[in-house]
Amino acid sequence: MSPFERLMINRMVTFAENKRNLHDLCESRFNHMDSRFSNLDEHIEEVQNQILELQFERENNPSF
Repeated sequence: MSPFERLMINRMVTFAENKRNLHDLCESRFNHMDSRFSNLDEHIEEVQNQILELQFERENNPSF
């Protein structure tokens, strides 16, 4: 194999490794963001439930 061929193969290997690393990083970031949004969804649901409870209490207790 000529030096040029080795150089090209090494560059392709490096390129493939960089693409794999970038993919792994993107996947990791996506999973992190997904878990944060899931957590946010849970908090929103809790607040909505609290609002419904307060509305129910007001409707059933006019002095509230």
